[in-house]
Amino acid sequence: MASDATLVDDKHLDPDDTQEITPCVTAEDFFNPAARDGIGRHCERFLNENALTPTELLHSPRHQNTLSNQAIFVGILQQAERVMGRKSGSLNALVNDVAMLTRQRSKEWVIPELTAENYTASVKEVMEKDAQTGRWIVDAALTQFIHAGRSFAEKTGQLLTLADTVGEGGDEEEREAAMGPLDRLLGEMVRSESGMASISGDMPFVRLVDTIIILATGDTPLPDDTPALVTRLGALMRRVNMPLLSDSLMVAFRRELAKPHRFAVSSIGDMFGIESVQKEVLALARIAQRVKTGDGYRGGARTEGSLQRRMALLLNEDTLPEIIKGRNFIEKIRILFMLQKMPLTPISLRAVNQYLKVYFDGREFAGRLLDCWKEQSDKLKGLAEVQRLMLDSAFPAEERDTLAKQIDEVQYTFIRTQRILSPLQQIKTEPTADKVLEIVKLAGEKAFCEGKSRITAARALYRQVHRPRFIRAFLLGAQGTKERAARAAWMRGALATIGVPFIDMSNLRVMVVDDEDGPRNYVESVLHDLGVGVIETMEDGQQALDRFLGHEDRYDLIICDWMMPRASGLEVLKQVRAVRPDLPFLMVTALATRKAVEHALAHQVTAYIVKPFTPDQLEDKVFIVLTQKGAPGSG
Repeated sequence: MASDATLVDDKHLDPDDTQEITPCVTAEDFFNPAARDGIGRHCERFLNENALTPTELLHSPRHQNTLSNQAIFVGILQQAERVMGRKSGSLNALVNDVAMLTRQRSKEWVIPELTAENYTASVKEVMEKDAQTGRWIVDAALTQFIHAGRSFAEKTGQLLTLADTVGEGGDEEEREAAMGPLDRLLGEMVRSESGMASISGDMPFVRLVDTIIILATGDTPLPDDTPALVTRLGALMRRVNMPLLSDSLMVAFRRELAKPHRFAVSSIGDMFGIESVQKEVLALARIAQRVKTGDGYRGGARTEGSLQRRMALLLNEDTLPEIIKGRNFIEKIRILFMLQKMPLTPISLRAVNQYLKVYFDGREFAGRLLDCWKEQSDKLKGLAEVQRLMLDSAFPAEERDTLAKQIDEVQYTFIRTQRILSPLQQIKTEPTADKVLEIVKLAGEKAFCEGKSRITAARALYRQVHRPRFIRAFLLGAQGTKERAARAAWMRGALATIGVPFIDMSNLRVMVVDDEDGPRNYVESVLHDLGVGVIETMEDGQQALDRFLGHEDRYDLIICDWMMPRASGLEVLKQVRAVRPDLPFLMVTALATRKAVEHALAHQVTAYIVKPFTPDQLEDKVFIVLTQKGAPGSG
């Protein structure tokens, strides 16, 4: 096992977050972003001791004079020359040119005196010059503005005060021009180890890493006891896009990750450090998940490499058995899937995958997995969770799908042997509303595996949730309109997880058209039992058209007889389709000939039903028609 002494190897975890260095050829090149970052690295000691950023150093003759008089200055130039592959002494002339350029511009160019009140306007005025000149003047003005700050924290507070004055309204270009220099300077402060320590109030390691992640990702709110300066920084990043500051936070994250500090403390009695390494690996895995994005990691390959290097010291073929030791079966699977998503070395990833495959290929897999929970509902939810972990895993697509089907098969067999859905599948008896709601709740909790299990549950629920008795019990018992709407919304959401639409029949307005009293009243009675909110009856096709035309959006469904005087059902259909091609239209006919059906289909009838029909048959047709076209209130 890894001991405290071997957790971090500084040689292998050197943050060295350097981008490829572009040699500076002219004095102007030193003001480029990459060159400023290089200055920050090479002059780190001087900048930290004086609470300075590279931008301040480049725009202040006084700071440049102070540095040139330092004993370390010669060493800084020699180190830079080695990194850039230059001859010894070749940078002296260029550095002198930078100092001369800074003095010349500081004398010749008007540097505005910034205040919170004039900041945006001053930047706008300056940037009306050519962009290069404008950027230099703004940076010089900001250097002058934060000059009185004695620490990185004080300077950050001054910059945040300016940022607070940049409104969200107004011209976007002006807003970006004003925020850009602040983004750069704040980023330089965060990139500095002393700067981050000053801003955060010297937070301890674990809390500092957590705070950096929250600032960079916004995944959780900052704790209430967070230093005010960090809280202000977080509020700014939620309000405005700060790309340079975000990048710098990930540099700070990688810098902290390279330190030998632990995320988890060993407990008394952990003689061999097994528990300590378990905690450390899981803590690092959770951190990796937080900085992961859809296409990689925040900060790119360098962040991934930093995580991978730290994890490689903790996880290998020898330590993996110890990391999952003492856990129950489901905990082992969860840990392995979590580790699989980490940036691992090929050897470590192969070890994790092999462990998972051994479990899934084991003859006792189904039994061991089901034994992890006591209650039926927990077993269903647990199996669905494992399938989701598999579907989101790093296995190759074909293997992933095969193993996901295996889990679905386990759940499908469990559902059948335990007769979980049997009460909903009886033909002669209706289940109680509570039993139906029990299964709906499981659906809402995503307890059914993708595949046969979910399809079976969907089929069992589809009919039951639209039975008149269930609708009355579930919806009509609600106290008031708001509660009824809330219940319907919950039902729609829960059923949507397994692909079952839910229609709140009380919100529907249906027109029934038939020239015979008996059939018309029969259909009206069935719809009434279904809980349809408004039912309007018409005695013939012409009366239906007179009511419909001019009120085309009034109806959600038309049930219309075919053979009628004055205007047939087909004529009604034609005129309805001319203005409402999407309106569900159910044709009632005694002529189910192929020619008649083809004629109706040619005019886009939604469906038809043949007389005579039972209430159940009509109910089924109504649901099919409404869900096919997506009636109001359907999911």
